[in-house]
Amino acid sequence: MRGTVGRFWLAWLAAAAGAAGGCSLFDEVGGGKLSFDLPPANFQIDPADHRWWPSPPGGVPDVVCRGPAALVSDCCQPPPPMNVVDCQEYPLGCDDDGMCALAFDYDDAVSINLGRDVPALQDQSGWILAQATVDGIDIAVPGADARADAGVAPLPLRTLGLYVAPQGAVSAGAAGAMFLADIPWRSEPGHVDLSAQAQIALSSFLMDFKTPFALILSTHVVVESGPVPTEAVTIKVTGRVKASF
Repeated sequence: MRGTVGRFWLAWLAAAAGAAGGCSLFDEVGGGKLSFDLPPANFQIDPADHRWWPSPPGGVPDVVCRGPAALVSDCCQPPPPMNVVDCQEYPLGCDDDGMCALAFDYDDAVSINLGRDVPALQDQSGWILAQATVDGIDIAVPGADARADAGVAPLPLRTLGLYVAPQGAVSAGAAGAMFLADIPWRSEPGHVDLSAQAQIALSSFLMDFKTPFALILSTHVVVESGPVPTEAVTIKVTGRVKASF
């Protein structure tokens, strides 16, 4: 905890010094400026993975569970002839659409090692970064057009959030994990601006470029009735880092 707070505080000081103009913190450290691409983080969401919660043997009941047309309020007890669902094993609930659904979180983590994977930093191992910022991230879903042309249904992802965390973290709930941005779930490439707070959070890890850290994509999956897509999807996140020694 102390290391995370110290890293965050140093990043805040660097950001404040850069914004103030005049004599800045990175003038005292070296003054050299550079920019480089953040190593790509390729997150994989795979229905065959153990993190993907399986649907009940008979599938998720196609039942309205909220509103005037509701047939049941308990999706584990659908009306006959549908089978009763063991919700200890398959935790069904009523989703935001008022339909019975299986909802769960699926997190995927990617290790980022700037000191190893960024050539511009390999030659600066004796220096420290006084400032390192990313003002936005780019998102792509490789193969999305081909899957759409083939009629492959998209994965039922309701929300996606990007987090940064210390090395070894595997979920958004890990100690030291900090939220960066909501990611739109769409097939075409896109760009997401980072808030000032998110930029500072990410900078706290970028500045210590000799220490690997984790980027985590946390998705909320909502599986309603019908066939569940089985094809894995890769979501690629990149960004441009502006740094000073």
